[in-house]
Amino acid sequence: MTERLQITLRLKMNKKKNTCVVYSLPRTFVTKDINYLKNIGHRVFKIESAPLKSIFKFLFNRINEVFKSIVLFPKLDSVFIWFSDYHSLIPLVFSKVFSVKSIIIVGGYDAISDPKLGHGVFLKKGLRQSIVKLNYYLSSEVWVVDRSLYKGCNVAYKQNKIKSGLINWIPEIKNKIQIIPTAYSSLFWKRTKEKKPKTILTVANIDHNRVFEIKGIPLIFDLAKKIPEFQFTIVGLKKNSMFDPYEKPRNVELIESKNKLQLRDFYSEAQYYFQPSRLEGLPNALCEAMLCECIPIGNKVFGIPNAIGKTGFLFNGINEIEKIASFLRTNKKINSLLARKRIMSLFSEEKRIDKLRHV
Repeated sequence: MTERLQITLRLKMNKKKNTCVVYSLPRTFVTKDINYLKNIGHRVFKIESAPLKSIFKFLFNRINEVFKSIVLFPKLDSVFIWFSDYHSLIPLVFSKVFSVKSIIIVGGYDAISDPKLGHGVFLKKGLRQSIVKLNYYLSSEVWVVDRSLYKGCNVAYKQNKIKSGLINWIPEIKNKIQIIPTAYSSLFWKRTKEKKPKTILTVANIDHNRVFEIKGIPLIFDLAKKIPEFQFTIVGLKKNSMFDPYEKPRNVELIESKNKLQLRDFYSEAQYYFQPSRLEGLPNALCEAMLCECIPIGNKVFGIPNAIGKTGFLFNGINEIEKIASFLRTNKKINSLLARKRIMSLFSEEKRIDKLRHV
């Protein structure tokens, strides 16, 4: 091998990859992926398109996507798109034009239909669903954070008639789907305080009445009434008015959203973490809480049972509220360290970074 060829190969190996991350909101899982990509040497560009209902703002987002795609895509090596929706289409079209590898990351609502709550992109046939399907056809790969978003969750259907699973709507994309879960830092998410007995925590970004129902908050209220000796805390409230139709038990404390350091303290002090959601992808807060040695309790839907395994208690819907109460009153056997070890094993940052590195 000539010296010139060696130098050329070395330069190619050391060349920074140009990557674009497309998203609607800068959620924690989005910002984590951006940081992972930067840490492995990628030059990261961003296209953010907040979901806006005004037709003028909607059109502005699309124009912005076209402009940024024209500027960025000729020099990109790959594009990662969180969720399949309106914001995904234009970048995916440009990825085809410029032969850029494209990955859609499916987190939940882009693989479900919940008729009761009017939630999910596959709820109604029309322009939005057609665009979502086209997005999946245009993409190079589709990453789902949990197997249930690929094949569907039968338990969720039996509980609440929630349909799910990409291959149940678009079987043709089966071969491009991969199960790539999100990741969590065991160095940051660790217990920093002593546990307080008989404390139960739930964390959720509750910014809409529909989210209030999706996250199972009414079940928390009902459970709290049955076991008044336990103290419940719900972190993430955005609007007090959402609770008006419900009678909040005295042993439930409602707290506004907190930053990461504050959340870690809440996780650290709670004995149990409660995830009563009717639908999820892979719940971030649940995994963070388990790393902080909370004993997990969760509904048997979507990514919840995969995260919890045998480290806590799984229940099958709201009709098993008595079983949840009985578990809480009698549990003395479960070692909370098992929850931490499970998340470290299944959802390490090293695994996700390795996958991003090999795109």
